[in-house]
Amino acid sequence: MRILDRYLLRRVTLPFIVGLMLFVLILLAEVAYNISSTIVGGRVSAALIIRYLLLRTPRAIVWSLPFGTLLGVAMSVTTLAHYGEITAMRAGGVAFTRICAALIVAGAVAAGGGLALNQYVVPSTMEAAQQALADMMMTQAVVREAHNQFFRDEQGRFFYVRDMLPAENLLRDVTIWTRDAQGRVRDITVAERADLQGTVWTLYDGASITLDERGSLQGAADRFESRQVYLTRALQQYYSEQRSAAEMAPYELKELIEVRQATGGQTQQLEVYLHFKYSIPVACLVFAIIAAPLGHHYSRHGTYVGVVVALLVVFLYNGVRSWTLAFGLAGALDPVVAGWAPDAIFGVLGVIFLAREG
Repeated sequence: MRILDRYLLRRVTLPFIVGLMLFVLILLAEVAYNISSTIVGGRVSAALIIRYLLLRTPRAIVWSLPFGTLLGVAMSVTTLAHYGEITAMRAGGVAFTRICAALIVAGAVAAGGGLALNQYVVPSTMEAAQQALADMMMTQAVVREAHNQFFRDEQGRFFYVRDMLPAENLLRDVTIWTRDAQGRVRDITVAERADLQGTVWTLYDGASITLDERGSLQGAADRFESRQVYLTRALQQYYSEQRSAAEMAPYELKELIEVRQATGGQTQQLEVYLHFKYSIPVACLVFAIIAAPLGHHYSRHGTYVGVVVALLVVFLYNGVRSWTLAFGLAGALDPVVAGWAPDAIFGVLGVIFLAREG
């Protein structure tokens, strides 16, 4: 590594850490707000709350890495350009693209770190966070209002509930997928509703089908007026998770997609979220590419213009991401396009800006 590269990396480190920590704190504040009703109603100890927030921190870091990279690169380039250091480097025969190389590599390293965290660290910490949240939920109502929810139990069964109604402790439109040791769906049970009687849930007006190893139907559907099922532990796990598809780990989403595909279910929305699991960390590299030329171009307006550039890029990126996410979830865009279009658009723009500044 050349002296120039080391110097540039030192200059980007502090604003990167500041941006990262700022965004992490914002995300954790949102998490704390979302569980505020649990904290108040359950009289949860401060130690448990802190433990839960700490366990949610790795996921917050994954989402904050792009912003930290963006702010770090934008502010460092703006400051260097404003005080004439980039001009001096270019006068010494160093091209602007070469100056930016170390910053872009730093963005790539941040992207790799985000992907690694998302794949290997976040799943285990989220599982521990789920248990901490389950401890908070012990004094809460058995059913809390929610709609279109997926969850699973300790036996590996997947559940879908269209409506969860707390006033009646009632579930409507329940589907249960049971898998074998190889992960193949072997039994599907559907019921119009389920209610709680003591500690046992009873399914009403439903039917069950059994599938063979190839996924073909075995025999006729077994219809029933009522059937007992032990859902309490699964519901406790659901409450401990309280996660949408956007919050699941990549391997969990892949597993759920496989289950849904094996039973003919729709997977469009799940696939969209899966691609965003990878495109968000990669945005670190994209932001490094686009922040360097923008920070240099507007450096004459002051050293803190880098903050403005970072906020503007984040605002525009989130706007594009929100639109592609909405169209992807609605089925108007292919999941791959929905998940990667923001990175592709801003990446191309970054390369164009970089070429112009060079």
